[in-house]
Amino acid sequence: MLLRLGLLLLLPVSALAQDSYYITVLGTGSNPLRAKRTHTFATFSRVTETSTGPVVENHTISWMPATLNIRPFALRPETGVNLTQEQSFQWAESQGLHTSVWGPYGITAERYEALLARQADLESGRISYRAIGGFTKRAAVSNCGQSFTRAGVVGQKYLQPTPLPGEQGTSLLVERGFNTAPYQVLEHPELLPAILAPGHAAVSRQPGERIRRFGR
Repeated sequence: MLLRLGLLLLLPVSALAQDSYYITVLGTGSNPLRAKRTHTFATFSRVTETSTGPVVENHTISWMPATLNIRPFALRPETGVNLTQEQSFQWAESQGLHTSVWGPYGITAERYEALLARQADLESGRISYRAIGGFTKRAAVSNCGQSFTRAGVVGQKYLQPTPLPGEQGTSLLVERGFNTAPYQVLEHPELLPAILAPGHAAVSRQPGERIRRFGR
């Protein structure tokens, strides 16, 4: 026992660290609702507990047309761009949009790695953007809701994980993916300050919560 403890004490802090993984889903919308002024995106995080406190590493999938001009009924795919969370907030604010947030929800390390791989695929240029998305689950065309959900169960189950645009569609997406047994997972609101970009406002929501389109 003493020998084992001695070996542990000799290991670097990084080797003793424990990692946990989370996903935070965000949706934007206008009042009144207009599809060209809506967006769904997600930040996935690794939290490493160290002797000096938690270290948070954030990544974001926020799939938009490279022009940042959403054309809801365009049939031709176009070049896409993956925005950072900060850029996503800036776009929403420039359009005068509301932003809602769901989570963070705990996920597995395997899901986190799948999201990293999906982010790399989107940023490789192999995938195009179209607001109505791809017509098959493995298409090289994606809208914002399909972009990150195709790295998990909900994206494989539903062709269109966000059945409605904006915050309401995002709320239904989260209900489908994070609030249905046996996939129900715990929410960790205490992590939000370390995940959301500072200086931006977002209203915390529950999965499936109905969000009014008019008269807020």
